[in-house]
Amino acid sequence: MKLVIHMGLHKTGSTSFQNFLYLNKKALLDAGIIYPDIDQNSKSHWMIPYQLLRNNWGYIEDYFKRALSVAKQQNANTILISSEDFEIMLTESFRVGELENLLISLGFTEIHWECVLRNQWDSFNSLYAEMSKHKICLNFASAGEEIINFGEISMGNDGFRYRFAFDYDSYIEKFLKEINGSFTAISFEKFIASDFIGKELLNKHIDFVEDKKTFWESELNFVEEKQNIRRDDKTIEIDYLANFLGISMTNDFFEKNQNTFVPIIQNRLGMIDLVSKDLKKRFMERFSQTSNFLK
Repeated sequence: MKLVIHMGLHKTGSTSFQNFLYLNKKALLDAGIIYPDIDQNSKSHWMIPYQLLRNNWGYIEDYFKRALSVAKQQNANTILISSEDFEIMLTESFRVGELENLLISLGFTEIHWECVLRNQWDSFNSLYAEMSKHKICLNFASAGEEIINFGEISMGNDGFRYRFAFDYDSYIEKFLKEINGSFTAISFEKFIASDFIGKELLNKHIDFVEDKKTFWESELNFVEEKQNIRRDDKTIEIDYLANFLGISMTNDFFEKNQNTFVPIIQNRLGMIDLVSKDLKKRFMERFSQTSNFLK
């Protein structure tokens, strides 16, 4: 049995890819790939890295035992799982060896890690916008400095811990020393370039040419709207202010207190404008290319 692990990274089109996989599970199964359920409310497999961070190996073993059983019953030869939260396996690669050993002991004969990498400056800006929705407090300049100095950024809230890699090659080199399976790095541009996000990745793991043809000619379900769209800069800073104050920022509450809030928001936006050009230049110097591992 082959296992394909799509590990994101964050802000690389993972949500759209997962929606497509979820909506077309039947067509994928006909092509020999099973995209197993994780729970009724999730289209990604975020719970697996979540449990890995907590060293809940019992959960991991039970989940993959069930996935293997279902795959064999359905005559699938490949299990595909996807979560941007697998990024933690890059920054904490010491977990990978134990995970692969468990997977092999359960009956997996191939393990393929598929990683999508995005230009570091673009990734930082997109991630900064995204984290405002997760009750995190970030300062744009300070966050950028942390990435430049350490090649990563970490944060946490509400029982979640986030750790994002930016010095990709440094972490990939450590990761490769821990795995027995294969690893492929894909550029964000290439991942989203075709008429469907992730098409090349899927084609790589549909084993037979005829199955590829049948899959793409079948009546597939597409989500037409772009998923997880970045909000405007003002909304992002309003959320960061609310996170700092520990409040729920409703429109009504903001309007009633706009004499207090608006100057703060304008100040934060002004500080971003002030440092952005220089910070981008330093990002380009620190990360002169996205990665040497890109195919």
